Amino acid sequence: MSPRQQGFTLIEIIVVVFIIGLAVGVISIAVGGNATADNARKEAEEFMLQASYVSEQAVLKGETYGLFAELRPAQDIDAEEQWCYTWKRVRDSQWQELPELPAHCIAEGLAIEFTIDEELWEYDPELEYQDPVMGFFPSGDSSGEVQIAIFASQTNMDYEVETQKFELNLMGELHWINEEERLEEERKGL
Repeated sequence: MSPRQQGFTLIEIIVVVFIIGLAVGVISIAVGGNATADNARKEAEEFMLQASYVSEQAVLKGETYGLFAELRPAQDIDAEEQWCYTWKRVRDSQWQELPELPAHCIAEGLAIEFTIDEELWEYDPELEYQDPVMGFFPSGDSSGEVQIAIFASQTNMDYEVETQKFELNLMGELHWINEEERLEEERKGL
């Protein structure tokens, strides 16, 4: 008579742990979602917060504020260039950076685009002096009509990233089009 086996062998435990690990890995990839889409939304939120702050400061402090955008060498070794923007104000007849809002580089794999009065703005690295892309004045109005888009700069992705769109009107009102559409859909759904 042979003794009865109690419990599991080491091989059985290792196989079960391996299967569980494999299942968790597959689920996390499937559910992990789209990091670029998440980044696009986060960048849109950050841009909206900064622009709202700057437009309020222009009125409260009676100063002119402008947005400067540029392509910089990417911080990641694999990427080539990265879009960055800086808010500045006019003091002593010069554009000066805001200490409370340092330059912000948008996430890797994303780009930002500005259309000013229906004409696509292009960054020119050869220019010694860059004009602001858009501005806010002490009167509460803006430098003109500007459409802003934050989108995925890589076109070979397996998924679609929603372009985050903004519109700035002459009255200095900045609208996050995607968020307004989402809120409208929620209201209709209730």
